[in-house]
Amino acid sequence: MSTVKIALDAGHGLYTVGKQTPDGIKEWIINDKVRDKVVAFLATYDCEIIHTDNDEGNTDESLTSRLNKYIAAGVAAFVSLHHNAFTGKWNGATGVEVYTDNNPTVADTQLATLIHSKMVEYTGLRGRGVKRAAFTVINQNKIPAVLCEGGFMDGTEDYKVITSDAGQTAYAKAVAESLIEFLKLEKKAQPVVEKKDEKISVTYQVWAQPKYKWLPNVVDLTDYAGLFGYDVCAVFANLSKGNIFYKVHTKDGKWLPEVKNREDYAGLLGKAIDGLMMRTDTGRTIKYAVHLRKSKRWLPFVTGYNTADSNNGYAGILGQEIDAIKIYIE
Repeated sequence: MSTVKIALDAGHGLYTVGKQTPDGIKEWIINDKVRDKVVAFLATYDCEIIHTDNDEGNTDESLTSRLNKYIAAGVAAFVSLHHNAFTGKWNGATGVEVYTDNNPTVADTQLATLIHSKMVEYTGLRGRGVKRAAFTVINQNKIPAVLCEGGFMDGTEDYKVITSDAGQTAYAKAVAESLIEFLKLEKKAQPVVEKKDEKISVTYQVWAQPKYKWLPNVVDLTDYAGLFGYDVCAVFANLSKGNIFYKVHTKDGKWLPEVKNREDYAGLLGKAIDGLMMRTDTGRTIKYAVHLRKSKRWLPFVTGYNTADSNNGYAGILGQEIDAIKIYIE
């Protein structure tokens, strides 16, 4: 079963004008904390999280760009996380609500109803219902999509909940559990238990262009796989024990499907790659790095597995061809 993609959106940005509590806490800060908690709740499930907002909040990505990003990624569901406001000054407004677009699909309504019910139960705030609105970020019928309002930033009682760790955790739990139920998410396979001192080796090779051939296998850091100056187009890999999962991004293209061990290779022969992601089920840390052909430099080793994290989620700089790779297991 392939990994399920989910898009999460922390609404607005760190510097969005007007979106804040009366005492100056930016809405994005609260939204982002909830989003991070949703990600943590889903960490043990077989899913990949796509972030549609700027992860540091420095840029308020346009609503259209967020919409286009999750549609292009082919996610199974999209949830935009927000907090409400009434007057902008302290008042008695209270409650949570969840929006679909004005012409919701059955799936939209099912997801919204699930989240709303659990938000009321877990946060203890009043339920204001499932509503409809033409919010750009959810205004499509291709993918189940909802926008959540988790309490009022200017409500004197709601403020205590939404700025607390317990309140943010409750909001996040409601969203995560609803996604698990709605998408029927499965737990990730348990890591292979290894002896603490047992070494796990990774054997790997690449197909290089214009050499038009598979280059010799390399084990761990005994060498690197590739030839400086020749584009890597495909990767083959396996472990001495346990499983390795990996995918590549083609230059001017997209992330290709994940492959496992040597059941297939990752890549398209004749098409240069500019990104590489790897993970294992061994419970050990996999470290992998790539060399950029044009700038003639190695990038730092990375350990993550997330297309939305350009710092540690994958190795490479999209748009710059890779001509060599190095991999090892700690």
